[in-house]
Amino acid sequence: MRALGHLRRFLGRRHGRAAEAAMGIGGLVAYNLVRARHLADRDVAIANARRIAAAERRAGVLVEPAIQRALVRGPLSRTLLGAGYIVSQVVALPIALRTAYARRYPAYPALRTMALLSWTAGVAWYARRPVAPPRMLPELGIADSVSEGFLPMDSRLVRSLYNPYAAMPSLHVGMAPVVAWTIWASTTNPAVRIAALSYPPAVAATVVATGQHFLADIAGGIAVVLPAWAIARRITRAGRTNGGTT
Repeated sequence: MRALGHLRRFLGRRHGRAAEAAMGIGGLVAYNLVRARHLADRDVAIANARRIAAAERRAGVLVEPAIQRALVRGPLSRTLLGAGYIVSQVVALPIALRTAYARRYPAYPALRTMALLSWTAGVAWYARRPVAPPRMLPELGIADSVSEGFLPMDSRLVRSLYNPYAAMPSLHVGMAPVVAWTIWASTTNPAVRIAALSYPPAVAATVVATGQHFLADIAGGIAVVLPAWAIARRITRAGRTNGGTT
């Protein structure tokens, strides 16, 4: 219990740059490496994906093929959407956290802790119930537009950092509000704030249009991030009670 208390106090504070970089970058790298190393059985992951597709069909919300047809209109759109899929997680999110840290936003410790908790929960979910992306179900007719337009997702290098059977939950979408909030808090420009509000829906459209996620994966990402945010807020309050920046 004492160790848990020390951990809560540590996570609830803003620390020096080296410690924060180790937590932020280390957490993101560890999340992707563990996810990549924990490769599930392909048949199990595809069977789970088919269950999600069947459930969405029964609910009348299996619209992923239609979304891709509407948004992927040629080579340029494939390239832009593919780049957006990669950049939203491995570039935009770290930059947002770094900006919140550098500007000493009071919410920074909670944002960072929420990211760490969400990555941990995501890995546990992938290990317990792997899900293939919709692009791996031929009957849906969904193309892998990331590979076609930006980065070959099934190359040996990418596979070393990426688990194709980790579609559920989508933390791309779950984490998008962190980026949006940071943009919003950094400016009073109305146009930029409108762009900030548009960012999470744009990420959601991107992950679906590229064939990487079902709508249900988006719901799963939100279901992970919301409790992580609530826990992170409690931890942050504990950190403020027991001290400030270290």
